[in-house]
Amino acid sequence: MDVKRLTHFIALAEEGRFSLAAARVHLSQAAFSRSIQHLEEQMGLRLFDRGAKGARPTPAGEIVLARARELVFDSSCLQRDIELVKRGDVGEISIGAAPIPAAVLVPDVLCELRRQSPQLVTHVHMGSLPKLLMQMDAQETDFCLGDPRLIGHSTRYEKAHVGKQMGGLYCRPGHPLTRKRHIDAKAIESHGIAVISIPVALRDAIASVYGFPLGANLPVSVECDDIHTLVHLVRNTDVLSLLPHAVARAGPKPLHYLEVASSQTTFADVYAIWLKGRTLSPAAKRAIALVREVSASLAVRAS
Repeated sequence: MDVKRLTHFIALAEEGRFSLAAARVHLSQAAFSRSIQHLEEQMGLRLFDRGAKGARPTPAGEIVLARARELVFDSSCLQRDIELVKRGDVGEISIGAAPIPAAVLVPDVLCELRRQSPQLVTHVHMGSLPKLLMQMDAQETDFCLGDPRLIGHSTRYEKAHVGKQMGGLYCRPGHPLTRKRHIDAKAIESHGIAVISIPVALRDAIASVYGFPLGANLPVSVECDDIHTLVHLVRNTDVLSLLPHAVARAGPKPLHYLEVASSQTTFADVYAIWLKGRTLSPAAKRAIALVREVSASLAVRAS
């Protein structure tokens, strides 16, 4: 089976039009059409219904599509493994980092990678974990750093724990709430909270930690996936924010930590996550080990 033609088949199934699919795989429309026709003849199946609105997979085409994606993925993994053997760990690595590991762990990891492997080119993609996983599904990143609670259970990925980042509720120095010994839900609601993107279930769990009654919504005023922007916002307004200790307490003017009646603390449980069945490069494995070391070092300094 010709993997390249299967790639053309997948492109047409996803784009829905011959012109768009041909452009995606860098072929003329005539050459692309011949490739699809040859594949249908080879299989003895009609894979697409063609019409004025484009091309749609037939029922047989849908069945072939699922297996074609697996074969193309396996072929890509094989080619990648061959390249890893040929080049060792010199080359490129691409890492996805959700907001908390991006702010807390990635800077030190990049410094150490640069010291250890000056010839290694490192790409870092930052954003919400669901968006980063979409990039990883497209094989644009080697692995992602994030909290799996943000995406729920999935059998598509493998993961390895790299550490916890403790955090809590912070406000600016001189904020009216700094005069209170313990903060309750009413005080939090009066000022609002700035948070990173988190699913509703996790928001409900956080609301419970901070004393909100069952079913009450967390009073989110701002949602932003850049931790340093949240720090700037808290430093210059009366809004509160859930922040990792390592960032909120950094610098000459640390933010003020607000004690709550609950003895529980909030944290991000950070994992390295990669596609199941994909072989990690030596550079990716070393990067994950460095993330674990940096996380452990920060934990020691915070204790």
